[in-house]
Amino acid sequence: MDLLSYFRAEVDTVGRQWREVLAQIDEASARRRPAPDLNNAIWLTGHMTWAEDYFIVEIPSGRSFRRKDWDPLFDFTSEKVPEDQYPAFQEVRAEYTRVHAEVQKILAGVNVHELHRPSNAQRRWFPTPAHAIAHQVTHGPYHFGQLMVLTRLLHSGKSA
Repeated sequence: MDLLSYFRAEVDTVGRQWREVLAQIDEASARRRPAPDLNNAIWLTGHMTWAEDYFIVEIPSGRSFRRKDWDPLFDFTSEKVPEDQYPAFQEVRAEYTRVHAEVQKILAGVNVHELHRPSNAQRRWFPTPAHAIAHQVTHGPYHFGQLMVLTRLLHSGKSA
């Protein structure tokens, strides 16, 4: 498998699994934090929306599909806010689904040569699109693991 095929497969797999897990979570559960410092499903999903768009689309190309007005809630600098300040879970979930579909279209159209040109932004950390996409390919499973722990705790009724 070549690098680009690997990137596409990983983003597709995490996205599919993410949506399957989200289908089992209701609004009240999406806002719960079984432990004070545990991310809730709304933040995790909003953050994944931000991350896929930022690392796979915006850094490489300068384009973006996400709702940028949500960046203060979900980007890498976001701080935990009171639960009532987050958008509705259904809205965050729909935004993830929409942005993920756009990200997959972008990845489908990328060729191997584009992976090695200079990034549009953040060149110190991600000099090429390959660096930015590779970051998300590891970042996605990390947060998917958090989502899995969260759902196990939510379904068990236990706290961490």
